[in-house]
Amino acid sequence: MWRWIPLLLLSVLLLVSCTIDNTIPNVDTEKTATLPGKVDNSEEESNEESVEQTETDLSQFFLPDKTTAYFKGDGIEFSTYTSRTEWLGDHHVNVFEDNGGVELVTSYRLEDDTIVVLQEVPKETEIYTVTIEELDKMQPIRDYLTFPLEVGTVIDKWTVVSISEELDTPLQFFSNVIVLEQQYEEEAFSRSYFAVGFGEIKREYIAKENGNIFEVTSVIESIE
Repeated sequence: MWRWIPLLLLSVLLLVSCTIDNTIPNVDTEKTATLPGKVDNSEEESNEESVEQTETDLSQFFLPDKTTAYFKGDGIEFSTYTSRTEWLGDHHVNVFEDNGGVELVTSYRLEDDTIVVLQEVPKETEIYTVTIEELDKMQPIRDYLTFPLEVGTVIDKWTVVSISEELDTPLQFFSNVIVLEQQYEEEAFSRSYFAVGFGEIKREYIAKENGNIFEVTSVIESIE
């Protein structure tokens, strides 16, 4: 979810060391037909209690195959990044995140009511390939999203704090945004924002340091 920490650490390590197919899943075309571009989801009905599994196509929490999203960052150098989506069949997807220092490959599997993370590794070669057979043999390293989503649900180290948030981004205005939060020590927390039809649309880290607020954000800016 919020992956600045591994991206930042990998980038620093690489810089210090001086080294630095495809089937689109069946999705609701009414939600994705106009991608890339602005899609107004502000008229979707809000459910303040839960996002039911029976009403949710898990593939809607990722962008379509071969789509690249650009995220505008603020706070640290590596908070600006691109995210490229690669579908492998209907139930496996790779997301390539490039922040200019390192490119991170995260592989997911869509199960009955859960999206799980299979691997999260730096891309070491220009051309990275992984087969469905290889992914099928992998054991999940953590849950990404579980359904139904309800306020208060705990997913790994994250807690669902809202499923009806409104969020204005450089790409468009979103309603019914799902917000997950991870609390740290010393008045610090991370939040990850999700929209149906897009997936993750914003990340933020907020901490109080010596009486001052330190904030890092990445928010979706464009799609192509």
